[in-house]
Amino acid sequence: MGKTAKEKGKTKIIIIFLILLFLSGCAIQLPPSGGEVDKTPPKIEESYPPNGTINFSDDNISFDFSEYVEKRSFKEAVFISPQIDGELQYSWSGTNVTIEFPTKLKANTTYVVTIGTDVADVHNRNKMAQSFSLTFSTGNEIDKRSIGGKVFDDNPSGVMIYAYKIKDDTLDPRTVKPDYITQTGKSGSYKLDGVSAGKFRILAVRDKFKDFLFQPKQDEIGISNDDITFTKNDTTVKNVNFKLTKIDSEPPRIMKAIMTDRTHIVVDFTEDLAQSSVKLGNFSIIDSTQNKMFSFKNIYRKYPKKNQVILINDNQLDSKSNLFLTASNLKDVQGNTTEKDFVSLIYSDREDTSKPDLITTFPPLGDSEADYVGQKFEFYFSDYFDTSTAKSGIDFTDANSNKIPFSINFFDDASFSVKADIDLLPVKDYEIIINLSKIRNKNRASADSDYVYKFTTINGLNFSGVSGEIKNLNTEDPVYIILSGIDKSKKTYKQLLRTDRKFIFNRVVSGSYKLWSFIDSDKNGEYSFGTAVPFKPSEKFSYLKPTLKLKPRWMQTDVIFDFFKK
Repeated sequence: MGKTAKEKGKTKIIIIFLILLFLSGCAIQLPPSGGEVDKTPPKIEESYPPNGTINFSDDNISFDFSEYVEKRSFKEAVFISPQIDGELQYSWSGTNVTIEFPTKLKANTTYVVTIGTDVADVHNRNKMAQSFSLTFSTGNEIDKRSIGGKVFDDNPSGVMIYAYKIKDDTLDPRTVKPDYITQTGKSGSYKLDGVSAGKFRILAVRDKFKDFLFQPKQDEIGISNDDITFTKNDTTVKNVNFKLTKIDSEPPRIMKAIMTDRTHIVVDFTEDLAQSSVKLGNFSIIDSTQNKMFSFKNIYRKYPKKNQVILINDNQLDSKSNLFLTASNLKDVQGNTTEKDFVSLIYSDREDTSKPDLITTFPPLGDSEADYVGQKFEFYFSDYFDTSTAKSGIDFTDANSNKIPFSINFFDDASFSVKADIDLLPVKDYEIIINLSKIRNKNRASADSDYVYKFTTINGLNFSGVSGEIKNLNTEDPVYIILSGIDKSKKTYKQLLRTDRKFIFNRVVSGSYKLWSFIDSDKNGEYSFGTAVPFKPSEKFSYLKPTLKLKPRWMQTDVIFDFFKK
């Protein structure tokens, strides 16, 4: 006998309930919404296999997170050493993720799976505070050697640490991927576990595309100060530290040269030029049609664009000729030099209506913390001017109109600095008055009125300072010690360490500072970052661990800086 309508209705309800129950189990699990803003970074609470497992034979591993994380960010943060050929497969269940290997793991091999700090949670994109490493072995023992250290940088989080097993100096990280990989945490610290015996080269790379290759045009890099060799009984190497830099081996080249009017030639370069390259003798115009060469009388760098130079042309050029701008001995800030370069010059016969307007000063107008000893006051103009008449249009006075003797230094034909020849007085008002009618170009054009730059000197009693001694330093090379400000002023003080290894910084503006030092092995007075290809180690450096908080009217003394403290 067939079912009644009532029975059919009950059956339909049961079926719907079972379907909903089934779907709830299969549906994508989403994190709860609402509540306070999530500021807690995600972390891995458990892994399979447990860390330190030996004789591992499964084809998958898994991780349990403390909260829901973005799947894409997780995939991009998984690094396995040694590398596994093929594509990993990921499967998710709530806050758990399983990684399946495409091929069987190598026998008797220690694997280190690093989950980097780029993993972000779903709610507020909080990133992991530090990387997580899972170490296991397919054999009956684990390689327990490790390398640790720190990346010292304004933004040290997420920097990749690459270890390459090497036999000679032919390693090229631009084409060879690393054998071991990990990633720094928020503090810049890292630890590379499960390293085998052998010789290794360690690099820190801000790998923009996460392709495990060093791309010089986009990636910053840190070079270690030496290679590391692990014997059978070695276990741990600490303090393999890095400072990042952008390695530039390409010399500057001219991109384009355009006459914006009959007087101004704007020259754009592929990168910033060193100030030493902004010289009249380095530039000329070639008229290849008439076989003529023309020189210039004025030149300046367009503030703040350090890759743009303005040349002032007072030559009679023929618009029908083939005109070229040539440049020689161009240097970038890294010291790479272009011996000679040229580009076609785009001609213009437009009238020159420019005039030199003051565009910026340093320190800014109204500064109340100018040093009363050795302070330079910088002035930058929009156009060139006749430097021979400029000084006669400048007065330096105190609040009572007493004249202050001063010196002027021209950076180029559109900027200069003013410096008092005597020590000023603390907490006093001063003025630098510029008669802008004296700041004029060859068209006799100038700004309309005088400019008064007012400033107040700092209270000398508010200066701070620090003194101490560097210990555990055995070298015949020069050693420099640097006090680097980390607050808004970012002032930097640098000095050559005395032969007795003691240092003293006086007249320091109060604030928070990092104290660090380096051994100047190449004796050039600057910290050398080294090179990746060909390999050249960086210079050894060390940071004092605590941040120095230097208070006004107080000298912090007896600071002990152990250069090689582990």
